[in-house]
Amino acid sequence: MFRREPLEERIARRQAELPPRTDKRSQFDQPAAKVLLILLATVTVIGHVVGGVLFAFVF
Repeated sequence: MFRREPLEERIARRQAELPPRTDKRSQFDQPAAKVLLILLATVTVIGHVVGGVLFAFVF
């Protein structure tokens, strides 16, 4: 257990084994991740705008 190579070296070796990305694929491997990111970003922006408007009218 204590004789394993460092994590950085294991990650580098694993990435070296992967084929290079030559196609124009999305950075998201799962479509649901992209939808979730867009949804959460939209909710965050809307929440900040609504909160800012409410804050401006209350104070």
